[in-house]
Amino acid sequence: MVLVSASAFFLALSPAAAAPLSPPTEAQIVVKIDKDQYDLGDIMVVSGEVKSIVNNIPLTIQILDPDNNLVHVEQILVAADGRFSLPMKIEGPLWNLPGKYSLVVQYGFKHVSAIVNFQFEQANAPTEGVFNVKDLSSGQNFDLNYTITGSQVESIVIDKQDIALVAQINSKNSGMLHLKIPRLLLDAKKPSNADESFLIFVNGDEITSFKETASDYGYRVLDIPIVNGDSKIEIIGTTVIPEFENVSSLVLVLAVGLVIIFTVLMQTRINLKLSNR
Repeated sequence: MVLVSASAFFLALSPAAAAPLSPPTEAQIVVKIDKDQYDLGDIMVVSGEVKSIVNNIPLTIQILDPDNNLVHVEQILVAADGRFSLPMKIEGPLWNLPGKYSLVVQYGFKHVSAIVNFQFEQANAPTEGVFNVKDLSSGQNFDLNYTITGSQVESIVIDKQDIALVAQINSKNSGMLHLKIPRLLLDAKKPSNADESFLIFVNGDEITSFKETASDYGYRVLDIPIVNGDSKIEIIGTTVIPEFENVSSLVLVLAVGLVIIFTVLMQTRINLKLSNR
């Protein structure tokens, strides 16, 4: 009896008896996407499967940027068999960092989750806008249409002293600034009144790589290349917003002159009538 008890005692102390190996457990949720890299405007297809279904429990999908900031979140219900699929368009102002992104899906409890990574390369999606350029001295306003890629336009103002249009931009990538400039706002003319090429400076350095396209009697149209780090663009012409003050002064002088002439004529007529009596 003692030997039997000793054998049982040593058997109980053996690792195999104390901690039997368990088969690996199956993942409770799996997720996949259709590509490894996406650009702005692409459609991402998210799909996967949940192993244990709970009625009316939504699946949460989150996308985090390289700095772990949340750029997208939404919830969907899974199918009766546990499968799910969702197309998502990559768009919006939060997608502004290129690099490695993480897509996290969670179902119910935090431990029922899965993650997949992908690369995002910010595409040069064009941005259109209109800036109202106002001349304070004359009170005139001009709407200036623009399209820009790879950057953002922060302001556009007129510099009458330098006969220039000045654009402040925030450039993040290489791209193009497309401007439709009203001739009454800024123009460049030769003595013969033919169109002259503008002088264009970027960050203080003159460039010649710009192009002028589709200009007509009302507008000058420019395509100006920009690169990462560009912040100030100056477009210098030969004529700028005409001063209404000068016109007003001329009108005033003419009006005063006409009043004087009228007064003299009336006085002459009066004198003639008095002399004829």
